[in-house]
Amino acid sequence: MSRPMLIAILAAMICPALPAQHMTVDQLREMLAAQKAAHKSDGDIAGKVAAVGLTEELTRPALDKMEADLQPGPKTIEALDLQADVSGFLDPPPGELPTKDPPDAATRDQMMRKAIEFAAITMHRMPDFLATRATRGFDDQPLQISLSGWFPAQRDLHLAGTFTQQITYRDGHEVSDPGPPGDVAGPQPQASPDGLTTTGEFGPILATVITDALKGQMTFSHWEQTSAGVTAVFHFQIPQDASHYPVNFCWIEGPRLNSYRHINDMADAHLNCYKGTPAYHGSISIDPATGTVLRIAIESDVPPKDRLARADLFVEYGTVEIGGRLYTCPVRSVAISLVRFPATEVSPARTMLCLNDATFSSYHRFGASVRVVPAQ
Repeated sequence: MSRPMLIAILAAMICPALPAQHMTVDQLREMLAAQKAAHKSDGDIAGKVAAVGLTEELTRPALDKMEADLQPGPKTIEALDLQADVSGFLDPPPGELPTKDPPDAATRDQMMRKAIEFAAITMHRMPDFLATRATRGFDDQPLQISLSGWFPAQRDLHLAGTFTQQITYRDGHEVSDPGPPGDVAGPQPQASPDGLTTTGEFGPILATVITDALKGQMTFSHWEQTSAGVTAVFHFQIPQDASHYPVNFCWIEGPRLNSYRHINDMADAHLNCYKGTPAYHGSISIDPATGTVLRIAIESDVPPKDRLARADLFVEYGTVEIGGRLYTCPVRSVAISLVRFPATEVSPARTMLCLNDATFSSYHRFGASVRVVPAQ
């Protein structure tokens, strides 16, 4: 079985991130309503939303209601969507959680046994298929290059590019797309966005987390209401010595200014990488009746001294039709990375945040067709 892998390439000419204003979801809604009542512009409101650091998850139902009630503009909607992505590793507000007693020990054990079976068996009974991963990449890189050097641009998370990739799932494994032949003339489009990207959504991520959790800590956290019904959410904590979750992350260090070279001369750029199996923690959402895993969130506990400060992801699973039958497959994932850069002679210490929001669609069975050719 292939193991999940986190991969990234970043540009590094960036400025310090602005401190966030911490708020609950209700406080965010109140702020948004006040800005609308004051007839602030869409851009101004979006900037206010982007500066918020939520202390609880902005769930999809809460986001949909906020947008329906307040009718924000397109820039504000995008900023709210990004807040939902960034806060996706937190628990929802207590008022959104079902009032239901926690399961007893026997019920918890039964749910976990079913989840183990789902990860180990069910995901490998899927047929061979093709699917499409469409990714929108965002970052907060505030500088842009020109012939005269670098000039300030946006500081908040903003769209950096869109990317589409075909996924092949064959014999129980996701098969990497080899890409175009090497003799194709001309430049090829970038296959994946900058920042953290993932593989392993079709089984290996689940298998790795559940296997590691048997040696770490797995505790029931809360019930959660979703579009699929009430789900059981477990929190897990995996120490470094039990971790089998590899993180391979590389970024491009920018050139240093000297008396002979212009600041935008990339000849001095070099690659810096993090590679390891760090401790990690997160949550897993399980259908209590079937053990089907509906969501998994992972936050890597990289040591504070490391340049890589954050390498987090969550994957949401749903029901899709392949070849006339229903299967549980990834429908969406979000990957977030944060890299620290020390001060240099041309810039202060700084960070860079990247967020990649991917959707999975166009599932169809992978098969062969036969054409009969008459004899000559």
